[in-house]
Amino acid sequence: MLERYGYETDVRPVGEVYNVVALPGAADCGVEGSSFTLSQLYDAEPGWFDCDTAQLPIRVNILDPCADLSVQLHPGDEYAMAHDGSRGKPECWVILETPEDGKIEYGHNARTREEFVALAKAHDWGHLLKYLPAKRGWFIDLPAGTLHAIGRDVLTYNVSRNADLTYRLFDYDRVNPKTGSSRELAIDKVIDCVNVPDTTEGFVWFEPYEQGDLEITDYWDEPGLYTVSRVKCTGRGTYELPRFAFYTVVEGAGLVNDVPLRKGETVLVPAGTGELRLEGVLDGFVASYRNERGA
Repeated sequence: MLERYGYETDVRPVGEVYNVVALPGAADCGVEGSSFTLSQLYDAEPGWFDCDTAQLPIRVNILDPCADLSVQLHPGDEYAMAHDGSRGKPECWVILETPEDGKIEYGHNARTREEFVALAKAHDWGHLLKYLPAKRGWFIDLPAGTLHAIGRDVLTYNVSRNADLTYRLFDYDRVNPKTGSSRELAIDKVIDCVNVPDTTEGFVWFEPYEQGDLEITDYWDEPGLYTVSRVKCTGRGTYELPRFAFYTVVEGAGLVNDVPLRKGETVLVPAGTGELRLEGVLDGFVASYRNERGA
C-alpha cells in the first residue's frame, strides 16, 4: 500500500490507511494547511459540514491487508452505547483490486442462534463461516451485526460511520511474536450482536452512467448513515454536490476544484460549494452524509 499510494511513514507493514477519521483523542486526521485535526475543524467550522451530529458522521479507509483480517463484526448503536459507550459502525466496501484467489469472509451458515453458539463454542469455523470470492469493482453492504473479514491482498475502499468499535470472533489462532499472546476476542459479544438468520446479499453490481467526461456510479444514499459514489474523470467535468463531501483519489492525478490531487489523497469540499470540478485522469470516490431531517 505504501508504494502504491506514496504514503510516507515509519510504520511497517501498513495494511490500512485512515483517509478520513475524526475521533477526538484517538484516530484523528490532521488537516493540511491548518493546525486543526479533523474533529477540531468539524467543531470550529460547523457550516463547512452542516450536519445534525455532534461528531463528524462518516469515516473513510483504504485497506490492503498482507494477511487475512480477523473475523469480526460491528454492533448496532444501542448495544454499542450500552456496553462500550460508542456508536455502532455499519460500513460498506468497494473492491478495488484482488488476486485471483482473493476472498472475503461474509456472514455465516448457522440457521439459528443456538446453532451459531454451538459452532462458535466448538471453534467449528469450517461449518460456521461463509467465504465469498472477491469481485473487482463490486459493492458490498455490511449492516451492523454482519460477520466479515477482508482477505489477504484484497484492496478495498471503505466508508463507515465515524466509530471504531469491533468485536472479534476468530483470528486464525495467530500469536503476536512480540508479545507471545493471541489477539483479544469477544465471542460472547459477537453472539449477542450477530444477525441470525443471516440475510446478507453478498456483492452487488451498480451500473455506471456517463455525464460528459465523467463516469459516475452511485452506490448508497441513506439519511443518517452515508452517501457513496464513484466519480471517474477523463478530461474535464463537473459533479454536483448538494452537501459537503470528501473526494478520495484511488487512481490517477489531476485537479479537484483547482487543488492538485494524486492517488491516495483526499480533499474536503465544504457544504455550499455546489460542485466538484475535476480535471485530469482521475478515479475517485465521493463520501458524504445526508441529515436524517431536511437535506
